[in-house]
Amino acid sequence: MGAVAVDILTGFLGSGKTTLLRHVLTHGLRGKRVAVVMNELGDIGIDGRVVTGLDAVERMVELSNGCICCSIDEYRFDLAIQELVATARPDLVVVESTGLADPDPMAYRVRGAGLRVDAVTAVVDVVNIERCLREAEVVRRQIEAADFLVLSKTDLIEERAVERVVRRLRRLNGRALQLRAVHGAVDADILFATGVAAYRERGGPNASDHLARDAFGSCSYRSRHALDQGRFERALAALPNDVIRAKGLVRLHGREWHCLFNVTCGRVETSWLKLPDGSAESQAVFIGRAIDRHRATILAALRRCEVGEVDGS
Repeated sequence: MGAVAVDILTGFLGSGKTTLLRHVLTHGLRGKRVAVVMNELGDIGIDGRVVTGLDAVERMVELSNGCICCSIDEYRFDLAIQELVATARPDLVVVESTGLADPDPMAYRVRGAGLRVDAVTAVVDVVNIERCLREAEVVRRQIEAADFLVLSKTDLIEERAVERVVRRLRRLNGRALQLRAVHGAVDADILFATGVAAYRERGGPNASDHLARDAFGSCSYRSRHALDQGRFERALAALPNDVIRAKGLVRLHGREWHCLFNVTCGRVETSWLKLPDGSAESQAVFIGRAIDRHRATILAALRRCEVGEVDGS
């Protein structure tokens, strides 16, 4: 199950998580198969009804009467998510947490169930952010754990007030990419795991769409050399801050299985896949702002990781 990506969607009560999820599922995932896990504190699943029946949702599971991060036992969560993946065979699983969930234990649960975390997205209510931070310590943990911070309700306050929130969030989490949303409308290609593949399918850096207008571009790497694991790990850790997402499948020297890696706003996740004989080529794609400025540096760093003879199989 290591190839299945999981996106964790978090945010305090009333921040707009379900509104964002519904918009993304309706408009943003370009035909990808998506399974959804909705976690509710109460015994009646309200939010699940909002996304049930959407064409983009392959399957939905509700985990109610508790929180995944603390009160829903591991066996129940593991069983639900493993059965979901086995039956729906999704490209992506989205877990929408309760408003009081701590993302770090949730990510631990996901990895324990045999899946990989693609990204943690926290929705932030810009109108009520200071009150939320005072009311619940978990709000700060949600912000600090996020790869992406989606600022909701930006249309309800003046631009100067939004900028104050932007600066406040940057102090709490300088690594995360901040995106603004009005009624859930946000750039899903960058936010969710399907974005890397979708962007590559639409033609990479020459694609004529909003990614190009926003100065996002892509850089691809291919090689039939094996890569030195230590050097490769250091190359990923040293990627420029402008690289928002990176994903690839690489062959490491001395390893029988291939390494599937995912980089999201500086956070690196890796897992291992056993591929059929003859699958020797390493492939990777990097997406970020002003990527042409970093292309030569990224590719040179990867070339320095190459070892041994070219695999001619």
